[in-house]
Amino acid sequence: MAAMLVLGSFFEADMPQEQYAYRQNRNAQDAVREVVRLLRSGYGDTVDADLASYFDSIPHAELLKSVARRVVDRRVLHLIRMWLDAPVEEEDERGGKKRTTINRDTRQGIPQGSPVSPLFSNIYMRRFVLGWKQTGLEHRLGARIVSYADDLVICCRRNSAPKALDAMRQMMGLLKLTVNEEKTRICRIPDDEFDFVGYSVLQKHSESEFNLN
Repeated sequence: MAAMLVLGSFFEADMPQEQYAYRQNRNAQDAVREVVRLLRSGYGDTVDADLASYFDSIPHAELLKSVARRVVDRRVLHLIRMWLDAPVEEEDERGGKKRTTINRDTRQGIPQGSPVSPLFSNIYMRRFVLGWKQTGLEHRLGARIVSYADDLVICCRRNSAPKALDAMRQMMGLLKLTVNEEKTRICRIPDDEFDFVGYSVLQKHSESEFNLN
């Protein structure tokens, strides 16, 4: 927790506004409000995206590169590597203890439940958000990202959602993350509705207002 409090302040300084999870003065409701604002502003097509096992898939080498852009102390970086490689201890079917080292063996995944894991998840998702903007996809496709940890919506101008979906797939592949194709889809308001951070977003057919259930 001490490390998270110190490191968090370093990375918060340039965290993209599109990211809402695990940040001071931001919450899930704020993320939903931003989606609704974009829908009202003409971004009527959405890519409702889902990542397969995001926290378990984050590659260690790439994550450490992102951390090292702001942290130069080798002792701190070594400590982070130890956290990423630490074995997980849990009870087996007989009530005994067993340890698994899957994160160390696969060189991917962050320790869920750790105070630093939310920060690490934001740091790595930052790569996607910045890549989307720096490659011109946001402007070229008229496609705006709203992210809450691994819950992701891309709000698009009319008819640009298919291209946004393809671009998102390619970029996630470069980041060594996997798109859950069964749960990822294109939604067109007002004909469709979608779920985001526990809310169902839909537009009333007779009005220009949105319901959040």
